[in-house]
Amino acid sequence: MHEVVLDRLAGALLSVPAFGCVFARTAWFAEDLLWLAPEPDNPFRRLTSAVWRAFPECPPYAGAHGDAPDPHLTIGDLTLGTVADLRAAEADVSTNLPLYARVDHVLLMSGAPSPDSWHVVGDFPLAR
Repeated sequence: MHEVVLDRLAGALLSVPAFGCVFARTAWFAEDLLWLAPEPDNPFRRLTSAVWRAFPECPPYAGAHGDAPDPHLTIGDLTLGTVADLRAAEADVSTNLPLYARVDHVLLMSGAPSPDSWHVVGDFPLAR
């Protein structure tokens, strides 16, 4: 079963071409989570849609954010510190923006809320 799921995921990800993006600004979800906004965000939306089509029983974020969750790169959240800590992180990160990235593969990770529990389960290429 595990291999079938990974093969289905690989197929979904291969339906999306590799792409470039820029992280030029920070943004917030309330004061709970600090993140970087990718530009353009449509390629990330295509990735989300491709995976959701492959696994329709598993909507992104369990459906908590509707059909179109905001693509983002998390910097930190309140489980890791205070709002003041996040504001300080935002100031530090902002001095290094914009960041340019080429997205040509996706890492599938698994873990628990506890620190150091995350590990890579798979590395999947996007279409060339």
